[in-house]
Amino acid sequence: MPESTLDALRVSIDDVDRRLVEQINRRASLEIESYRADHLENDAVSHVETDWRHHGIQQAGPIPDTALNGIYREILNASYTLARRIRVGYLGPEGTFSHQAAEEYFGDAVDYENLRALSGVFEEVARGHVQYGLVPIENSTGGAIIETLDSFAENYGRVTVRGEIQSSISFNLLGNCKPEDVEEIHSKGEALAQCYNWLVKHYPDARRIESQSTAAAARFANLAAGDGVAAIGSSKAGQLYELKTIQQNIEDNPNNVTRFLILSQEPADPTGNDKTSLMFTCDDRPGSLVDILSVFQRHGINLSHIEKRPSQQIDSEYTFFVDMLGHVDDGPTSEILGEARAHCKSMFVLGSYPVFQAHQTFDLQRPAFEHPSRAERQRAIEVADRELVDLINQRARLVIEVGHFKRKSDVPIYAPHREAAVLKKIKSLNTGPLPDQTLEAIYRELMSGSFALEKPLRIGFLGPEGEFSHLAAIRQFGSSVTFDASTEIRNIFTQIIEDQIDYGLVPIENSSIGGVNETLDSFIDLHQQLTIYGEVKLQIHYCLLAACRPDQVREIYSTASVIQQCRNWISTQYPHVKIHLVDSTSRAVATVKDLLDSQPDRGVAAIGSSLAGEIYGLQPLFEKIEDRQGSMTRFLILSKSQAEISGHDKTSIMFSTDDTPGALVNVLSVFKRNSINLTHLDKRPSQKENWDYTFFADLVGHRSDREIAQVIGEARAYCKENGGQKQLTILGSFPASQVVFV
Repeated sequence: MPESTLDALRVSIDDVDRRLVEQINRRASLEIESYRADHLENDAVSHVETDWRHHGIQQAGPIPDTALNGIYREILNASYTLARRIRVGYLGPEGTFSHQAAEEYFGDAVDYENLRALSGVFEEVARGHVQYGLVPIENSTGGAIIETLDSFAENYGRVTVRGEIQSSISFNLLGNCKPEDVEEIHSKGEALAQCYNWLVKHYPDARRIESQSTAAAARFANLAAGDGVAAIGSSKAGQLYELKTIQQNIEDNPNNVTRFLILSQEPADPTGNDKTSLMFTCDDRPGSLVDILSVFQRHGINLSHIEKRPSQQIDSEYTFFVDMLGHVDDGPTSEILGEARAHCKSMFVLGSYPVFQAHQTFDLQRPAFEHPSRAERQRAIEVADRELVDLINQRARLVIEVGHFKRKSDVPIYAPHREAAVLKKIKSLNTGPLPDQTLEAIYRELMSGSFALEKPLRIGFLGPEGEFSHLAAIRQFGSSVTFDASTEIRNIFTQIIEDQIDYGLVPIENSSIGGVNETLDSFIDLHQQLTIYGEVKLQIHYCLLAACRPDQVREIYSTASVIQQCRNWISTQYPHVKIHLVDSTSRAVATVKDLLDSQPDRGVAAIGSSLAGEIYGLQPLFEKIEDRQGSMTRFLILSKSQAEISGHDKTSIMFSTDDTPGALVNVLSVFKRNSINLTHLDKRPSQKENWDYTFFADLVGHRSDREIAQVIGEARAYCKENGGQKQLTILGSFPASQVVFV
């Protein structure tokens, strides 16, 4: 096939890609509309079916079914994420005053998540599990809520205050016994205290028993029906736990109000009637607090709230919490804060937000639908599916023709530089609603199907299935290739050398634990027989996987290291859960699946990857539950072929130096003098003699660049000599990863 024919085929593929990206987004828009309409009609979407075969789609090829299923999985999952209702977290259980206040403000157009601790509300907002969190900050009778203040001190910078609510707290005596038969009254300690005078007057002989929450008291009263047990709680708790109202409004102070703050990751825009919440510390000297407060007095700024909390260390300074009128984005307010900050040891803005107004509620715009009826939506989806599958197969047929040319010319089927160019083009064509990340995942599945059509590929990874190496391999190569799990990293190297697999994926470094020694040692021994062909970056996120509701989880399985990495989250969400340790996250998920097969009602869950959940049929109850967000593992793609230049490349080198002062500095200085950036540096014992090390480095640029080749040659001159050869080896030049998979 002449080169001109190949160019013409690629022009045709570009034309199909323009229409295909538009159609993918069109299909996603219809799915988003369908999900939102189902929410309004049914209040829930029970299951997201991602298998194309369940959508009545006619598939005539040549694209493999695995690729089509991967494409639809990405479209439908992303559409569901974009369409799903807003989630609001509050201090549970159901029936608390926090729950009642949340419903008063947000209404029934959102989904609610009851959480087990106030610190857990902060945590879930910071992780993005809920869009908003509701936390009490002060009560007009009981004063400041200490746990909320302490949680701000631990979470500033991770969440922002976006609004406030004031809710009247009216206590009711609830129960299913006669008023004269009440012998025990259960409630939270604060509620019992705020109803003390009424209780002394009406039930002086009744036992008062503290509960964890007013809702927990109501639940107990429901279970103890007819035994003279009553509870003090909200009207909401009475409704939820089917209790009669024995007496309303029993609080001693009829003007009892609790102020709640709304937490979010997104700040509120100025409205002209705002307040700003601050947290600051001051120097331990006479008058330091007065100096700070005098700034606000001098500018006539009203401070509507001030509290102080000791820091967590003995004899340390106090942290002050202050509310002032004005928005941080207002020029005058910013100047005042700058002046006050000059007198502070530290100052943090917790948020600027609208001042509460009576009868204020959450403004949620109801969507306008292009297709009003379910039947119209279904017909539109069917038409879109036909057009989408036709375009996918049209592209596949063009790719088959390109594959014929590659085989005749002995060109590798998988070419990282071409992949990078295609993905860059796709992102430039994307106008939404799907994010670029989803379009890239769809095209990786599309290219994976193309590999299967051109030449089946076999990919090696560090197993077992369901581990993060497996997930990284699927994210990179799609679902239509064959995967081969190895128990050791070295086996992946030997499989490449012996042509048992086409490409291998090996971990090289983790942002938490550093370099992967087994990979580095394998390069030392086997580098002459293979090369680095590409790299993959994967953000490590752990999920709580189960087949029950979140509040039914009683046992959790995972590895010791993963439990440690999720320790804070577990302690706030499941403080009393039983932990079982196993040797891998995949085994944890498989064990839970086996237990559920024999005991379906057992409240067991596992912590592992989302892929492990898919493999074993468990649903993620919570995602991104690791305490340290942003942990990432970098993988290298191994091959016998060298990658071509892409314009955004890295080169990996391995070298040794003499055991003399400044030997390493001499090598590294070459790169500094030539303004070559080193993005990675690691070392391993050479295993040939004591205190002899092999160094590994990544530098920006491709080995075929004249400047890079000259710099590497100059650096080689400073390396250790062995058998007449300077010990610097190029392990590979390859396109630098432009995306971090999640």
